[in-house]
Amino acid sequence: MKNSVVMVTGGAGFVGSHLVETLLANNNEVYVFDVVPIEKANNLKEVRNHEKLHYFVGDLRKQEDIQAFWQEDATAIYHLASVVGINHYIDDPLKLVDIVVIGTRHILAEAAKSNTKVIFTSTSEVYGKNPEVPWAEDGDRVLGPTYVDRWSYSTGKAVCEHMLYGMYKQSGLPFVIVRFFNVYGPRQSPNFVVSQSINKVLRDEQPLLYDDGKMTRCFTYVDDIVKGLILAAVTEEAVGEAINLGNSVEVTVKDVIETVLSTAQSDIGYKQFITSEEYGKQYEDIIRRIPKVDKAEEILGWKSEIQLEEGISKTIGWAKANPWWVGKSLDEVAEVK
Repeated sequence: MKNSVVMVTGGAGFVGSHLVETLLANNNEVYVFDVVPIEKANNLKEVRNHEKLHYFVGDLRKQEDIQAFWQEDATAIYHLASVVGINHYIDDPLKLVDIVVIGTRHILAEAAKSNTKVIFTSTSEVYGKNPEVPWAEDGDRVLGPTYVDRWSYSTGKAVCEHMLYGMYKQSGLPFVIVRFFNVYGPRQSPNFVVSQSINKVLRDEQPLLYDDGKMTRCFTYVDDIVKGLILAAVTEEAVGEAINLGNSVEVTVKDVIETVLSTAQSDIGYKQFITSEEYGKQYEDIIRRIPKVDKAEEILGWKSEIQLEEGISKTIGWAKANPWWVGKSLDEVAEVK
C-alpha cells in the first residue's frame, strides 16, 4: 500500500508502531488513534515529527472519539488497538471485553458509513485449546469455562469476528481478519516469553520458566507480521477471509528461553514460575499452539521468513541499543506503548 490515506488504531503499540513506520516509509498519509499521548509514545519516537503522521488521542469505548478521528477518504483502517497480555485478562477481564468488543463495534459503525476496508487483528487465542493441531482457519474453537478469565480475550476477539462476518453479509462491508501467532521483536512490552526473557537477562536477572516449559509455540517476528498486514489490505482475494499469520516452526517455551540465554551469552539460568500458584483457577495454559499457514501462502503470497534464532538476535541487538527499554522495571516498560 503506497500513496494512500490509511488509519491505524493502537498505532503507538508494539505491532502498531512497526506498521506505522512502514506505512510512512511507503509514502502514506497515516492517521493514528491511541490512548497514549504522543509525547509518551516511545515506540513512535523516530517518526513523531513525520509530516504525514497525524495522531489522535482517544478512548475506543467513546463513539465520539472515533467519529472525531475518522477519515472518510481512507482506503483502509488497521484495527490493532486492544488489551494484550494474560496478566491484563486476569486483572480486569471486564475492561478487556469493553475495549475489545465495544471499541470494535464503534469502529465498524464508522467503517460502514464510508465502506472503509477493515483489517482486523485477531489472535490465535480464538482457537482456545483445540487439540487438533495445526489450527486451520475453519477449525473448531475449544474453550474452558467462563469463570476462567484467560478465555475473555479469546471470546472478545471471536465476538468481533462474528460482527465482521455479520456486517459483510448484511451490507458488504469489506474486511480481512488476521490471526497472529506469538509475535515478538523490538519494542514489545516485556510481559511475553521472548521479550520478558530478553529484558531480564540483560538486567542480569533470571527469566521466568512457566511450569515445565514443555508447552510449544510458533514465534513470528514482527517484520514478517507487518508484511502480512499490508498484503491483507491490498489483496482483493483476501476480503471476507480469516487468515493465520504465523511461523510454522514449533518450539518449546524452554527452548526459547535457552536460545535467549545462549544468544546473550549468559549463564544466569532461569527461575521457575508455577502458574497454579500465581494465577489460581483463573488461568489455563494451552499445550500446543501451531498455525496452519497454507491460506496465507495461497491468498497473500506470504510466509514467515525470519526464524527464531535470527529474530532473537535482532531483538537483543535492539534492546542493547535502547537502554530506556532495558533499564526500567517490567511494570514501567509495560505501561509504555
